Amino acid sequence: MNPLLTLLQINDSVFPIGGFTHSYGLETYITKEIVRDSKSAEEYAVTLLEHNFYYNDAAFFSKAWELCVKRASQKKIAELDALVTVLKAPYEIREASRKLGLRFLKLTEKLHPIKRCSTYLKAISSHTLHGHYAIAFAMYAQALNISYQDALSAFYYNALNGMVTNCAKLVPISQMDAQQILFKLQPVIDRLVAEQPHLSDDLIGNCCVAQDIRCMQHEKLYTRIYIS
Repeated sequence: MNPLLTLLQINDSVFPIGGFTHSYGLETYITKEIVRDSKSAEEYAVTLLEHNFYYNDAAFFSKAWELCVKRASQKKIAELDALVTVLKAPYEIREASRKLGLRFLKLTEKLHPIKRCSTYLKAISSHTLHGHYAIAFAMYAQALNISYQDALSAFYYNALNGMVTNCAKLVPISQMDAQQILFKLQPVIDRLVAEQPHLSDDLIGNCCVAQDIRCMQHEKLYTRIYIS
């Protein structure tokens, strides 16, 4: 099995887990005209990567990866799952993480089952654990010998790609502008990936208040296209 090809497949935007149905609060920013053009879209993307994703989903990914490398017990995975659940305050974001994680595990179970992922899937399906995409993705990628740097870079890129794709649809910005943002922000992803292992445990889950508020406001939007 080729680790690179596997990573390309499970991280593809068309991998059918429903990621395209979520904007993670971006729809609120656009509705309020805070994100309104290419410049503000880029500013939003950088801010979200550096001040939210780095401390949250990417940090959860990194901690799950660390537990897998150490062959930690299922109890440790359960503790991480509970921590992530508590830290995801907005309901829609918490549920998006669960749904993506559940669909990811169900699909990868049919592609190439991994024991610890199967155990996690059963716990989520039985409502013993909540389930989170960052944990599921890290567990599966680590088991298939994908490098930490490649897997985390892809995880960051997937989040950024979702942001600019949604901006292209909703603001709207041109496809060329979207591609330029993706290309321009590669160094930001490289820097964050390099810094990720050094993030203090005390900072994991650091709250980005404005983002959480916009995510909560999304639940009450009069008109919305995305689930979150």
